Amino acid sequence: MVGMSLTKTRGGISTLIGEILNSDLKEDFAIEYIESQAEDFQRFDKLIFAIKAVLQFLAQVITKNPSLVYVHIGSNASLYRESFFVVLAKMFGKKTGAHFHAGDVEEYLEKQRSLGRKYISWAISRSDKLIAVSKDSANKLQKLAPKNEIEIIVNAIDTKPFAFSPNRLAERKGIVRLLFIGAMGKLKGETDLADVIKMIAKKHSDFRVSFLGFGSENLEKYCKKIGIENFIEFIGAVSLNDRIEFFEKADIFVLPTYAEAMPMSVIEAMAAGLPTVSTTVGGIPELIEETEEGFLVEPANIEKLAEKLSVLIENQDLRIKMGKKAQEKVGKELDFDIYTEKLKESLFKLVKRN
Repeated sequence: MVGMSLTKTRGGISTLIGEILNSDLKEDFAIEYIESQAEDFQRFDKLIFAIKAVLQFLAQVITKNPSLVYVHIGSNASLYRESFFVVLAKMFGKKTGAHFHAGDVEEYLEKQRSLGRKYISWAISRSDKLIAVSKDSANKLQKLAPKNEIEIIVNAIDTKPFAFSPNRLAERKGIVRLLFIGAMGKLKGETDLADVIKMIAKKHSDFRVSFLGFGSENLEKYCKKIGIENFIEFIGAVSLNDRIEFFEKADIFVLPTYAEAMPMSVIEAMAAGLPTVSTTVGGIPELIEETEEGFLVEPANIEKLAEKLSVLIENQDLRIKMGKKAQEKVGKELDFDIYTEKLKESLFKLVKRN
């Protein structure tokens, strides 16, 4: 298995990979994991890290003769880097599966030269099977690799740590707490949310917003500039275990993102029994049905975002009703035990294919 560093890369993909490596999958497969990407390095160090990963990969393929090479592909430069491992695997005649996690692939490809777009399409097409995380992602992937088999396995989490009763929201009085989780400065819409907070603050004073994630420095300056710092707390990056505490204390989850594949944070919020206000991008509409588990707005529509958040801030009963529906959906469809069985079956079929 090839993918992102579990400790030096932030975001939902590394969290998901960590869960896969610790799952029952290891009872059926002897997994060697190679970290090919790390964010917490400068450009030269990233190059050295990638070269070491290639050498490690070649050593594993030559000495251990794996039955399958399974590659996790993310956004941006990951499309080049991880697809290269697909090409290497096929050069050695290995069955290869690629798990596609990218949310903003179309925007990234538009910025590449024609040769770069052709390479990415060609390299990804070498895979014997492509796994997408949503219907939207599968459609985008089909354009890149029109002749490939594509299977959809929606992201999932271990729901047990998030199994708080939505009824806890009924016991709260006073401040309504909103929660945002994401790497800021990466199309997550955090500046839009700041503008929305300023709009809502003209009508409400009984709410606060917690921002969790890396890169909040510029946002903090912006919030002070527009005079909303008293409504906000900046937590910074926290581990998954520490993040659970914030889900438990929150009343509403908000993610006004511009690009996603299948965000883990939304699934976590649903598992925690929170109503979600997010955008109509990527696989989010496959998670959140409008007016059922939350509200969806078009990206950058801050007026509509402010309207929907105001509705939930004002209506505790609606928050509880939506939170219950969200938690029920995740428990039935997106628990990690279900995910593991689907992934195991998919990989076994690929290994056994003639």
